Amino acid sequence: MNRIASFFIFCSGAVNSVLKRCPTDYNKYQGIGATILFTGIFSALSAGYALYTVFESYVASTVFAILWGMMIFNLDRYIVSGMRKKSNFLKEFAMAAPRIVLAVFIGIVIATPLELKLFESEINAELGMMQQETYKQQDDLLKKRYEVDTKVINDEIALLRGKLSKFDQERTARLSEALSEADGTGGSKIRAMGAIYKAKAKAADKAEQDYQMVYTEINPKLQDEMAKLEALEVKRKTEMENLSRASLTGFASRLKALHRLSATEEAIRIAGFFITILFLIIECSPILVKLISERTPYDQRLDTLETEYHLANLKSVTISRLSTDSQLTFENKTAGFRVSEMINAENEVFAHALRREKEELMSRNEGWFSLLKKRRIFDF
Repeated sequence: MNRIASFFIFCSGAVNSVLKRCPTDYNKYQGIGATILFTGIFSALSAGYALYTVFESYVASTVFAILWGMMIFNLDRYIVSGMRKKSNFLKEFAMAAPRIVLAVFIGIVIATPLELKLFESEINAELGMMQQETYKQQDDLLKKRYEVDTKVINDEIALLRGKLSKFDQERTARLSEALSEADGTGGSKIRAMGAIYKAKAKAADKAEQDYQMVYTEINPKLQDEMAKLEALEVKRKTEMENLSRASLTGFASRLKALHRLSATEEAIRIAGFFITILFLIIECSPILVKLISERTPYDQRLDTLETEYHLANLKSVTISRLSTDSQLTFENKTAGFRVSEMINAENEVFAHALRREKEELMSRNEGWFSLLKKRRIFDF
């Protein structure tokens, strides 16, 4: 085998020493290894793009992409190598089901950032529309927040202007009456500067004085309220400009834009669906190949090695257990023999002591009866 084939076999998780004895399985495990490798590469590219949209740093996104690709590669390799081909399909499927679910999630995680890249121009256009909608919502919220204060100031301005307008109308009316009386077009219809004109002119002067007095009082207040209104509007516009600087360029915003496009554009929804299905098939294909394929010489050889290992391990455990049991039996029998010999030795010592006591009693002149009365027989 060349180095590339050996590397693909390593990627598949197959035991190389076992596979060398099963040359008919080379192509199968080379294909599985290549699929696992390319899945890791796709996942690295996907993660790199996703991280770049967040941090906008080539170094950070590259480092994370390599780590993520290696993790997905190792995880796929473990999932595939951990599957064992048995004779019962239902048991095999039950064992493979959690791995298939995990592979589905990995496929979705890989496919989503790549969809964002494939539909980048459409997503950017949708982000522009979303940003305009966001600006409008922010503007409406700001207007609503300042609405109460603005209404209070506008009401005060309207009140002041109404009061000033009332005196202005009074002044204008009195002046018009005086002029009409002077030129004979109104009032008494006599063109002369008589007493009636003087009275009306005096009333006009009084109205002018009242207006000037009210104007002097109201105009500063009116200017203050106008300044407040202008300052409030400037503050609102400033806040709006500050809010507008935050653009929708994050990963979550792009996901939202893709979701909106999928909901409104049939072509994008179908394309995204098939892209996801494609990566799901790629991710699940090694597992499905091992699941639906028949037992091969590699599987049989691997089962034989595992069986031999289990038997050897069982033999070692059994021998160890028998050795322990034999040791315990020997110790128990030895302890029993020791106790028996100690009892026999004590009996011999006791018998010897009795014989000596008997000999001493027989050698005494004192009779047996007196010794019994004194309870001195076997008194030792």
